Amino acid sequence: MGRHETDGQPTVGRPRWVAPVAALVVVGAGLGGYAWSQRLAEQSGSGSAARTSASTSAGGAAASAASGPATPSCANPVAVPVSVAPGLKAVVTAAADRAVRGGACATYAVTAQTAAETLAAMASGSIPATWVPESSTWVDDLKQAMPTAPVSVGASVATTPLVLAMPPAVAAKASAAPAWTDLMGGQVPLRISDPTKNASSRLALTTALSALGGTPQAMTTLGGTVIALSKTATATEAELFTKAAAPGAAEVFPTTEAAVAAYNAAHASSPLVAAIPVGGTGMLDHPFVTMTGAPDPVAAATTALLTQLTSTEGKSALRAAGYRSSATDPAATVTGIPDGVPSYLPAPPAEATAGLLSEWGNVKKAMKMLAVVDVSGSMKTKVGTSTRMELAYQAGLTALAAFPPDTQLGLWQFGYRLGGPNQDWLEVVPIRTVTEKVGGVPQGELLRQGFQQIAARPAGGTGLYDTVYDAYKTLLAQHDKTRVNALVLLTDGKNEDPYSRTLPELLSQLRQLKDPAKPMPVILVGVGPEADMTSLQAIAEASGGHAYQAITPDEIIAVFVQAMLTPDA
Repeated sequence: MGRHETDGQPTVGRPRWVAPVAALVVVGAGLGGYAWSQRLAEQSGSGSAARTSASTSAGGAAASAASGPATPSCANPVAVPVSVAPGLKAVVTAAADRAVRGGACATYAVTAQTAAETLAAMASGSIPATWVPESSTWVDDLKQAMPTAPVSVGASVATTPLVLAMPPAVAAKASAAPAWTDLMGGQVPLRISDPTKNASSRLALTTALSALGGTPQAMTTLGGTVIALSKTATATEAELFTKAAAPGAAEVFPTTEAAVAAYNAAHASSPLVAAIPVGGTGMLDHPFVTMTGAPDPVAAATTALLTQLTSTEGKSALRAAGYRSSATDPAATVTGIPDGVPSYLPAPPAEATAGLLSEWGNVKKAMKMLAVVDVSGSMKTKVGTSTRMELAYQAGLTALAAFPPDTQLGLWQFGYRLGGPNQDWLEVVPIRTVTEKVGGVPQGELLRQGFQQIAARPAGGTGLYDTVYDAYKTLLAQHDKTRVNALVLLTDGKNEDPYSRTLPELLSQLRQLKDPAKPMPVILVGVGPEADMTSLQAIAEASGGHAYQAITPDEIIAVFVQAMLTPDA
């Protein structure tokens, strides 16, 4: 997909996912205080950079059509480092040769790298004069981490739609292409590679979010799917192709039309089948990115390269390599994909994209969590056809089904003096790994029984402040530095214990207990319009956590599930 804009404030009940990509922060730090133009000048000054010769893959023939790599005819050619998405290496190399033969006084060093690899190279000081990443979203990430990055994003030089690749046996059993709801709901076996490194898998998640509508229900569905996919994800897209070619393979995976075209060209006897998901798809736009402030000779050489890439010959080479020349190019490059412009879905807000990547990073970590649920009488209030308590119960079961087996989770209930005259809470299930058995019963089942138990008997008032303090102190004493530690609390009201500590006292005590070496956010979900969001926000701020409000039935389930699945997002 192309560039996108952020939206405004999130809707009530939806967490504000805001998280920069960690690797890009490293890029910003690595380049700070040292002008990119200076680095480019140093890289280009000697004119001795080695040029990468053309590939023999599809499109490589164009590169060698004029008797091998071109040699500049000028006296002092400037070195122009070029980083390109791997599938475009042959096409860009051929364009570089044509630029040199056309008079460009340059020696182009074309390196095939994923966007993630290019960003890592930038962090170590290797700055390309021109960068053609898979998608403009990677440039957006760079600018988010380093707002002053002097990059100029030019036109797209190649496009390719997102498709689903599958073994022929799997395709033969399907009566139609899968829909996004089937893919994200688990009805179709799906596998992806790491979306923080792979553009196609990243695009698949953001396209799914767009296709599902970005509603609280969609976020819940997608959150569970992300957890499930993270457990079987491959490190690279190449592994997905290898697994799909294995005997008996039954999974589909997201990739691009161009990647399938290249694979099938190299495996003509055992090609994969490609299909565009029902409901629309995404697109990788491959923008031509240059570094502003580059020396004039370098700038002239990059312009010459762009001219060749967008020429008639350049577009022909792109199509030969399995790409489309623009977002409106109707020419499909894989058998089975109908000609015509696919229905491209809009990119979701940048905030949502960042949230998905953050969520992926979170679910790869083991978690230790205490869930604390309000069982006061007001939780019996009707919301639609259910009560607030019944919705909390449903949310608990939904979250339990998605937790990885190494999660450590416990459950408390709280109200007013549930544990005696001086205790507003009661432990329902101690914290244990969800697969651990007690008396032959797995912890996961004990938690399901626990949620059912507390759903049956809501009564009394709300002892919020003392419960937060006791839960925070208890969990802090058990802090595990190898895990994400968090306290997740759901309540529909305000503190009603006349004998408890005050809010100022609680905030002061939380700040005193807070230990930077033991991060443990308090995530609070206020249910219904009576929830004391002012106090919940203050508690969240004091602990380094978050507070969310949920009103409708869908919001109550979705927000509580998301809070439990990704507590430090």
